[in-house]
Amino acid sequence: MSKEPTPEPQRRSTHVAPGVVYAAVGASAAPDLMRFPPEGSLPYEYETQLGSGAERFLIASNSLMTWGAQRESGIRVRDITHGDGGQYAGVTFDENGTPQANGDAEIHYGPDGQPFITVGTEATLHWPDGRTPRRARVIATVNEPRRIGFTWGSADTEGVFGEQMFAIEHRDDDTVWASVRGFLWLPDDGLFSIKGKAAGKQLIKEAHAQLAALATGVVPTGD
Repeated sequence: MSKEPTPEPQRRSTHVAPGVVYAAVGASAAPDLMRFPPEGSLPYEYETQLGSGAERFLIASNSLMTWGAQRESGIRVRDITHGDGGQYAGVTFDENGTPQANGDAEIHYGPDGQPFITVGTEATLHWPDGRTPRRARVIATVNEPRRIGFTWGSADTEGVFGEQMFAIEHRDDDTVWASVRGFLWLPDDGLFSIKGKAAGKQLIKEAHAQLAALATGVVPTGD
């Protein structure tokens, strides 16, 4: 069973200046997104319950952060360029007090050895229907004990573009939920044109499908 999520306060996340093609970067995390979306954009949000328990949360989180939602819904993720997480690792000194360069930021891996999505990661998405592939860039991640996810935005303007935030949350009642929220623009056809509205509905439908892919037998039925 699914329902629209209630607004929640912004959470701490790793964030860097993005290489994306739209304004209002990071607005998908705003608690009032649905009431006050970026000017001219179409906002949306949706959530679905995946199950319950710490194990379910761990499985879903590992899948989300290794492109499982996209791949299991039929989207091929190609040309992945991994980001550095946008994290400042600090400065270390040798025995003479000389500053030393730190190594790469710590990278987490899923059970199958796939590296977790990090801030700055870019990838090209290929759909099974043969439409033009799209480039996206991860602009923020959330890594909390009971909540994990990422936000990515369009890195090209080939049609509909905007931002999406995916998250997995283990709530106080032990239930596990997947959510997606974001906003989009339809630059060529206008927000209320027939073609533009169809393109927007298709993107939101695919966001639902990506949530459903995180759990066997869970099929979103939201608006």
